[in-house]
Amino acid sequence: MRIGLVLVFLFLAMPLEAAQVAGIVVDASGAPVAGARVTAGNATATTADDGTFELTTPEGVTEITAVADGFSPATLTVSGNDDNARLILRPAQLVDAVVVTASRGAARLSTPTATTVVTSAELLTSAAGSLDDALRNTPGFSLFRRSSSRVSNPTTQGVTLRGVSGSGASRTLVLADGVPLNDPFGSWVYWNRLPVAAIDRVEVVRGATGDLYGADALGGVVQVLTFAPGRTRFRATGEAGSHDTARFSGYGGTQRGLWNVDAAGEWLRTDGAFVVGEEARGAVDVRADSDYSNGFLGAGYNPGPWHAGVRLSLYDEDRGNGTPLVVNSTRWTQVAGEAGGSAGSGAWLARASGGTQDYYQTFSAVAAVAGVPRATERLTFSQQIPASFSTVSGQFTRGVDTTTWLMGAEFKRTDSTFEETRYSVTGVPSGPFVMGGTESIGAFFTRASLVPVDALTVVIGARGDFWQSTPTDGALVEHSTAFFSPRASAAYALSTTTSVHAAVYRAHRTPTLNELHRGFSVGATVTNANPELDPERLTGFDGGVLFSLDRASARVTGFFNQLDGAITNVTVARPPGAPANQITRQRQNTDTVRATGLELEADVRPHPRLTVGGVVVLTRSTFADAPVQPAIEGNRVPQVPTYQLGATVTYVDPRGFTGALQARRLGAQFDDDLNVFELASYGVLDLSLSQEVRRGLHAFVAVENLFDADYDTGRTPVRTIGWPRSIRVGVRVFLP
Repeated sequence: MRIGLVLVFLFLAMPLEAAQVAGIVVDASGAPVAGARVTAGNATATTADDGTFELTTPEGVTEITAVADGFSPATLTVSGNDDNARLILRPAQLVDAVVVTASRGAARLSTPTATTVVTSAELLTSAAGSLDDALRNTPGFSLFRRSSSRVSNPTTQGVTLRGVSGSGASRTLVLADGVPLNDPFGSWVYWNRLPVAAIDRVEVVRGATGDLYGADALGGVVQVLTFAPGRTRFRATGEAGSHDTARFSGYGGTQRGLWNVDAAGEWLRTDGAFVVGEEARGAVDVRADSDYSNGFLGAGYNPGPWHAGVRLSLYDEDRGNGTPLVVNSTRWTQVAGEAGGSAGSGAWLARASGGTQDYYQTFSAVAAVAGVPRATERLTFSQQIPASFSTVSGQFTRGVDTTTWLMGAEFKRTDSTFEETRYSVTGVPSGPFVMGGTESIGAFFTRASLVPVDALTVVIGARGDFWQSTPTDGALVEHSTAFFSPRASAAYALSTTTSVHAAVYRAHRTPTLNELHRGFSVGATVTNANPELDPERLTGFDGGVLFSLDRASARVTGFFNQLDGAITNVTVARPPGAPANQITRQRQNTDTVRATGLELEADVRPHPRLTVGGVVVLTRSTFADAPVQPAIEGNRVPQVPTYQLGATVTYVDPRGFTGALQARRLGAQFDDDLNVFELASYGVLDLSLSQEVRRGLHAFVAVENLFDADYDTGRTPVRTIGWPRSIRVGVRVFLP
């Protein structure tokens, strides 16, 4: 007995030998993570382009850890030699997310504000079929109408954050690598302009950031960042599914010496879905189909002290809008370039972009025959809208002691003279009627980030804008004005687990050329332009607390926004000769919109394989004062839901399986200023599953609207509905 105990003691006392460990580091979607740092004791290795590593563990060390920017650390226990170790990195918790949006994509100034980061892994493990659908679980994010960009008219795809709405124009700036995605004529957003395979992450900054971005960032900034072509990488997705949908998306990039190149492309076709509710559907109603292709080609040169790059982007889209005669198409070409480097103990960055767009849209009137609704359709008018646009900006960043300074200037110009052809009841065309104009904006901006003590960060910024809008028709009003947009924010770390933040700001939004000069119709609702519109003016503040524990993090933020002169689609009297069922609206400056709300985000990780996220947003947005339009005073602002609930559950298995559930529910909202047409509350559940077939090859299935919920997206006054249940299956490739 004693001899046995002695042998056991001697065995336990023997030093463990070093072990050889080889493996791979991947994200939740199965994509390799290059440049991750893998450690075991004092031994360190860095993953290669394909995510692989080799490491010799010191004697007695059985745990290895992988760390990479934008991810939470992952650990793995090994026993002896192991040549098949697999570490899975999950997105960083709320407190650790890296934010660059508010620095205009250059110097990473601290931005103590409410920000959400959606990584490529989260996009790929989501069942959403388009980028805008994937962002719907972001606090406060919504489009002007609830429908997916796959079946909705592009002009309804403007972004609303924090209850700042009133019309279809976007109150949020959407960028792709620092270049605006907002339409230069109408400010709506083409969410399909970027190949999904090329997206590295999406950053959503809530709250006005007019001190840097001016009139386009009244509600915040959404920045889509593509992969930097610093290493060899290829990604591709091919899928097919319900509604005769097929899509291919691919991205590739590499670097050779001082040069780098990257390219991406995406193609989609779908027969779409019916957009009119079944109870109102008639003979003229067909599926809203969509076909698009996009792509970009970029090249860069980086000798060290400075760098330069250029990118050519193309987009081609054709849509049917739910009836045979209503269609639209877009042709977009854009060239963007940037250069930057070091100078004067600081860093400089210059950007320039420009291009052309050609948008075509038709409109129709639908009528009943012999008591049968929606039986016939006739063309009413069509619009051809060519536009050219250009932007030039420059900035300089320098750190002095504990303060980082950013100073810059920007100039933008848009020219768009469009033609409208009108058709009589018998189909006789008249026109073309020429409208449109030229818009130019010049600006100077500055921002300072101060760290007076380690626990406190203060950011102060301001921007001055000079806006001019000149109509093609010399008899119309020419606009010219200047405005000042200040912003101040601060964050203070109360402890290692808790911090507080607050911001106060003032911002402006100028009316778009679309709002000033272009009318449109949807169903029996006609909305007229208004060439006398003035800029909107927003004053607001927000504040909240962010805390994190070992396996949980959460952020609570309250906000208040007052929008004076809010541009709203206001219902007006029906003009003489108009059809009896016609609803006529005009874009007008109302007096005051007040929006208050509370946002709650939470991230809980009860198990190394399981992540649970939640979102709760409560918003009250009303026309507080409207003496010029007394009929809407006290009403809720259109297209702003009373609440938003969201939940995401993701399970990742080391054997290459990932499953994810995404649920969201939106409260009721109104489709009009008079609060007559209510869009009922609704909820949907999405499911996605993927499995690694072999290294670099994954098969997946995605189900949107799992229970086929029938939900409202509009009342025109005919009820329009959202995307039905759909199933997609496909494969993803990650190389090397």
